[in-house]
Amino acid sequence: MWLFITITYLICSTDSSSASPEVSMDVRIPHGRDNSESTSASHEAETLGSSMFCHPPKPAVLLQHGLVLEGSNWVTNLPNRSLGFILADAGYDVWIGNSRGNSWSRKHKEFEFHSEKYSSYSFHEMAMYDLPATINYILQKTGQEQLYYVAYSQGTTTGFIAFSSIPELDHKIKMFFALAPITTSSNMKSPLVRVFDLPEGLIKLILGHTVVFDKDEILKQVTSRLCSYTFFKSLCSLVLYLPGGFTNTLNVSRIDVYLSHYPDSTSLKNMLHWRQLYQTGEFKYYDYGSDNMLHYNQSKPPFYELENMRAPLAAWFGGRDWISAPEDVNITLPRITNVAYKKYIPEFVHFDFLWGVQAYEQIYKEILELMKKNA
Repeated sequence: MWLFITITYLICSTDSSSASPEVSMDVRIPHGRDNSESTSASHEAETLGSSMFCHPPKPAVLLQHGLVLEGSNWVTNLPNRSLGFILADAGYDVWIGNSRGNSWSRKHKEFEFHSEKYSSYSFHEMAMYDLPATINYILQKTGQEQLYYVAYSQGTTTGFIAFSSIPELDHKIKMFFALAPITTSSNMKSPLVRVFDLPEGLIKLILGHTVVFDKDEILKQVTSRLCSYTFFKSLCSLVLYLPGGFTNTLNVSRIDVYLSHYPDSTSLKNMLHWRQLYQTGEFKYYDYGSDNMLHYNQSKPPFYELENMRAPLAAWFGGRDWISAPEDVNITLPRITNVAYKKYIPEFVHFDFLWGVQAYEQIYKEILELMKKNA
């Protein structure tokens, strides 16, 4: 073991040029490739008088990532294969969300990041508080009444909860694009999900008591440099294959960039909420056990009422996805009253929706077509 660590250290320290510069880049899309105008041009025109010609505002799109991921995942492929860049080049005003507790979303007015009070959240709080705040902020800044919501994996979960629970937010969604949608999750096939079969106390010992997958900048750099070597690329690919399914369509040449941004941190409570869904097969609020009466005034946690969502939904799901298993997706979609489009892709695994070489042809191109049709 120590020999392996020593070799890894020597490799990483003697060739700093092997690390991709994208590992430490911030995420920003100021404009599309063929349109250099700032998205604030229309707001500036308002202050200069109505006689000044200005372009209509670009349609706003919010991209929301999945579990233990972060916003840069939408731009870590090549420009013509990353949905964030593709939408910007097509003339959309692209906004990228970051879920509570990841590397980009850790500040709090009162609590320290690693405290139990800070970490007392799951995807429920992301859906009921964070997502509405994000959407309302974007609409206020852009002056628009609606936006497109594009989400992947857990990002679809927060969308389903928020739009079915908050009618005034549901009305603000022009269309909901769900990639690898997930609500119930009892059919997960990933071998890693077996951790959820362990007692809760043991899970806390393995994952941590508050924060899960918290890695520092040094570890990120080491991972990126190690995985940039051809010898290690296949081994590094297992970090994506084991959770979501094996595929031969992943762009392995960029595995060092992917793993510098995955996995990212979340709370233990969020993982435990997923554990509850996996064990029960029911899409419910967090189960506090004997404290449910204090939280819900009933002994069992309430169900999420997916049938209440009215925003039009377009969904893509994979036949070999070990996380958003097709058996679970086929339980979810019949509960949605306004499914405008759905597509089953037999060969897709979980991470193909983000980083697969067929993602543009199978999904992103169709998203653009549906946006144009529903403008």
